[in-house]
Amino acid sequence: MTTPRFYVPGPWAEGRIELPEKASHHAMIVLRLRSGDRAEVFDGRGRRVEGSLEFSSGGTALLDPKPLERSLESPLRLTLAQAFVSPEKLDWIVEKAVEIGAAEIDLFPARRCVTRLSGEKLRKRLEKLETCAIAACEQCGRSVLPPVKAWPSLEAMLSGVRAERRFILAPSAGCAPALSGASSAAFAVGPEGGFEDSELLAADSLGWERALLGPRILRTETAGLAALAAANAVAGDYLL
Repeated sequence: MTTPRFYVPGPWAEGRIELPEKASHHAMIVLRLRSGDRAEVFDGRGRRVEGSLEFSSGGTALLDPKPLERSLESPLRLTLAQAFVSPEKLDWIVEKAVEIGAAEIDLFPARRCVTRLSGEKLRKRLEKLETCAIAACEQCGRSVLPPVKAWPSLEAMLSGVRAERRFILAPSAGCAPALSGASSAAFAVGPEGGFEDSELLAADSLGWERALLGPRILRTETAGLAALAAANAVAGDYLL
């Protein structure tokens, strides 16, 4: 059985880490773990430990935590900039991007976006997406929780995202992303209808490179994930 993992943001007490109520419920009721069972805890910032669980009327704790040193992060710092899409698609994109190894996920409105969020609706949506990211980290073994944030406009995202190489995916592009020697890369993906020409020109003016992944046109929920996976393959993250 795979060692169960739980996200517990720090600071942690020495020798005993208290699990939040939601994690405690999942451990006891869903996973049916018992006192003495082994588990792993991570803080979302790279720290991970393993110890034994203790269930009591006061809650659940990880006892005698021992550090785990192995990092499961990609050697290439990857950013996925994704235009707003439907909630179901966005949940799936965030979950899979975390599993693949994205270090950051940036959301933005594009002109052809059907889904548009702001104010309280956006705040609640980001909370839900953070929950998706946490669950993905727990499942895949990562101990660094990628931030999921939203930009007010495409132009703000294009100006604000930082990476050594920045690519905007477009079927009209004539070449694949060139990643040789890069330590970080960002990929911008449009909505279901793609980017408008004016948006691509804005990206050009801000130093983004147009890129094409292959001969087939990919859906918005596929393109970014394919780009992340391809970049990881080039960086040597996968055993090929």
